Amino acid sequence: MSQPPRQPPLSIHALWLPEDEPTKTDGTRSPCAVTQLAESLFSNFTRALGAPLDRGLNIPVRFHQGKPPPETVLDGSDHSVLVVLVTDRMVIDRDWQLGLETLARAVARHGSRHRMYMVALSPFSFNLLPGVAVSNFIRLQGLPQAKRAVRLCTTLTHELCRLLQGCDEKKNVTGDTQRLAPAPLKLFLSHAKADGEALAQALRDHIESSGAIESFFDTNDIDPGFDFRVYLEEHVARSVLVVLQTDHYASRTWCRRELLWAKSKDCPVVLINAVKEREERAFPYLGNAPLLRVDGDQPDWPERVVALALREALRRLWFKAQLARLVELNMVPAGLHPSLGPPEVLNLITGASPGRLPAGTRGLIYPDPPLGSEERALLSLAAPGLIFTTPTSCMNALLEPGSPPQLQGMRVALSISDSPDLADYAMGPAHLQDAMTELARYLLNQGAHLVYGGDLRAEGFTQQLLELVAAYNDESDGEALPSPTHSVDFASQRLSNYVAWPISLNYSHAQLAQHYLKGVFEFIDPAGDLDLSADQRGQFVPPDTSEHRYWWFRCLTVMRAAMADATDARVLLGGQTRGFAGGMPGLLEETLLALERKQPVFLIGGMGGCSRVIIDAIQGAQPPELSVEYQTDGAKFAGYKKFLDEQQTQRHAVRVDYPAMVARLNAVGIGGLNNSLSDEENQELFTTPHVLLMVSLVLKGLAACRARSAAHGA
Repeated sequence: MSQPPRQPPLSIHALWLPEDEPTKTDGTRSPCAVTQLAESLFSNFTRALGAPLDRGLNIPVRFHQGKPPPETVLDGSDHSVLVVLVTDRMVIDRDWQLGLETLARAVARHGSRHRMYMVALSPFSFNLLPGVAVSNFIRLQGLPQAKRAVRLCTTLTHELCRLLQGCDEKKNVTGDTQRLAPAPLKLFLSHAKADGEALAQALRDHIESSGAIESFFDTNDIDPGFDFRVYLEEHVARSVLVVLQTDHYASRTWCRRELLWAKSKDCPVVLINAVKEREERAFPYLGNAPLLRVDGDQPDWPERVVALALREALRRLWFKAQLARLVELNMVPAGLHPSLGPPEVLNLITGASPGRLPAGTRGLIYPDPPLGSEERALLSLAAPGLIFTTPTSCMNALLEPGSPPQLQGMRVALSISDSPDLADYAMGPAHLQDAMTELARYLLNQGAHLVYGGDLRAEGFTQQLLELVAAYNDESDGEALPSPTHSVDFASQRLSNYVAWPISLNYSHAQLAQHYLKGVFEFIDPAGDLDLSADQRGQFVPPDTSEHRYWWFRCLTVMRAAMADATDARVLLGGQTRGFAGGMPGLLEETLLALERKQPVFLIGGMGGCSRVIIDAIQGAQPPELSVEYQTDGAKFAGYKKFLDEQQTQRHAVRVDYPAMVARLNAVGIGGLNNSLSDEENQELFTTPHVLLMVSLVLKGLAACRARSAAHGA
């Protein structure tokens, strides 16, 4: 029997043709409205932009803009969902009309496996070729721009629930409009009659009028003799408990019992905070669930509640589908019992208590991402014999309870920066940011010390790294729980951030003071061979002349060499191929420095950029990007050409030799990466677009390298 492919059960593909982007007051361009709508799909189904600690759903979302993708777009997952954002510009574009017709036929050939949803953004969006327009549209053309993203994401969440649940297609026809079939979901409304009745009635009216949910059940309408527990247990697989938390909710016995019973059965819960004044005592078990603050006077609050409930239902369905695929692939160790949400102590004394778990259970596996160190410590206190892990964390090995993390103390350098060809890989900057965040998260969770060369921009990666370090840093010092007071240098124990001269001179006193106690920054002095005076060292210079560019080149090299000397392994992703400030692409130099030191190197090529170019060279190619001709082609790069030409006339200058660098990479080959992955696994790392697979392969290789090093040391 052939092994299932290592691809996700589901992926979403946003297709659109961008409009002209509006110019902001500072001269930069902001994304057009249709691009912002596409980006909202990523924020809703993968992870919210700019929120590194957000749980997200981790459903892959791909971007196809400018031209329609080929039919092979359907081959990347079990279920591919195409979301076509139809504007007037797309309607009048012949290539898009024909491309969409081809995709519609391909989707139809696969029966119910894939989906294609047309989204009307204009009254004329329906003027497509008959083979495309026959599909029912998601109609947003009558909505204001501000409400379109919420309506689109809610409708798609509903449809994805149906798809993953495996429900039969049902079409209810009203006139010429086909209505989307109800989601396989039951909402249980838990509320206090004393002050929650009006909210519950408004929510019930919305559910009945919208038809978005198959049925609901108001727990205060239970007939005499009817057992809510039995009904919930029978339907828990497709149920969500909606808690209408008002001032009196926590004081009502039956409300508290409904919540506890639902949690004991692993039923998803969403909390709707509608407290107006205060609660005498907050019920302690209301946590560990999404919370939405609502004002009953706002007209759209019922729609927001339904959207949240659908999203939580989708989270559970997606996790079950993911876990089933990983079990098929033998990528999940035996003895793990699924927890459909992040586990809490309540689970360990009810449904998931050690005495009630199946025989042979070694631990609980819950949806990614991993919990922070303080929650894991509390769970270990409650059930010291159990392991608590996520699919990505345990793909390669399962540690015993109380064991130190696999990569504890291992210094791993991250070489990750903007990729110029993300669009060619159906991605955008959000995908690269998410990959950076997830790599850092799981490396920290496994005990690694991160080494990074970044800066202190407000939107930069360094600030997000500091947040992740705080979340996954164990400062218990032998105490039962981690202390809420950080040690002065807690961040420096898990993160080193290298900064080259003269970049370090750009930091204000306020920036330096803000991060002074963290101790994570390593400011590297200028290269000694430059022989700069004290006055020159104290003045920032941009790389605006050949001489200044050479200074930058040498100082960046010195900084990167210092990083390499303090590193055990290196992970590379993305990276500019030209347009850099120094003498060569940064990721290229960092790769060569790591190879010189025979350090493990992990090259991730699924997002293009310099990493993809280095991979080509490792595999024996002569990448045009690593040539003087490519690097100096065009007026934009005239300054770099002048810099290279002047280098040749300077007898003592360190030269940039592209042919020699390519020859070095050609000679290394895959085996020379020294990363303990097989050739097949490296090939997968070279090509996969899936972030969690990237992460799992890197973790596997690093753990094997660590074990290999320990064996040699012994």
